[in-house]
Amino acid sequence: MESGAAMESGVVVGYDQRPAGERALAEAAAEADRREVPLMVIHALHHAPAAPPETSATQDPVDQAADQLRADHPGLAILTRELEGPTPTILAEQSSDADLLVLGHHGRDGFLRPGSVARHTVARATCPALVVRGSEHRTRGTVVAAVDIGDSAAELLDFAYAEAAARGARLKAVSAPGTLWPRVYTGDAGPLGRAPTQAAERAEEALEQVLQPWPDQYPDVVTDHELIEGSPTAFLTGATTYADLIVVGAHRRADGRPGMRVGPVAQTLLLHADCPVALVPHD
Repeated sequence: MESGAAMESGVVVGYDQRPAGERALAEAAAEADRREVPLMVIHALHHAPAAPPETSATQDPVDQAADQLRADHPGLAILTRELEGPTPTILAEQSSDADLLVLGHHGRDGFLRPGSVARHTVARATCPALVVRGSEHRTRGTVVAAVDIGDSAAELLDFAYAEAAARGARLKAVSAPGTLWPRVYTGDAGPLGRAPTQAAERAEEALEQVLQPWPDQYPDVVTDHELIEGSPTAFLTGATTYADLIVVGAHRRADGRPGMRVGPVAQTLLLHADCPVALVPHD
């Protein structure tokens, strides 16, 4: 087993041999392949093994999984590390300089359990975290980015466009004018009935302005956008039925400690999404 410093410019995945761990491993290998970066497979131990791996009569399960990945992804650099300690702490530390952290999701309400590994790991993560959710499905060809105009969208869109380009998918940016209305609507001397319409028009303009630089940087990615009417969580959960990936933002912690705060929209997606969900930290 490898040991040492955190991963740099690569993909880190937590592996625990359960079905969710197997799916996370496959998704992480695909991500590393698309990015052309190394993959680090982490197995966290709460207690030290009874015997060193080299004395075992059979191959270590993590090494066995890595060997299968090497066969499925020729040329992909794969490291394995078996480290002792709490899984969220280890995964957050090992991915602190990585491009992406990939996690499995155990059960429909597993993310909300007090002891949920995914929940606590995401809360400590400093790089984008991808939680593998939903049913296995064929490629759908769409990456959905949930854009909040009031926040810094650059990091989220940079991640979302890079994912769409690597996957050969289109990018669909969505935003909720209802939540943007107080920020973009500055008053109207006309009838009050015009306010919602003007707010929506200004929200549309604001979203187009935020998106403006990205198509030039990713000319091969077809881009469209849509304003959400009604509940953003309901719309975004529905969008996961036609997306390969949905990308949402998460504020970095304001107390100076590493990690990010998972808001209510992201929490709902992590409970109900029918595709992987990527959380991108931003200020």
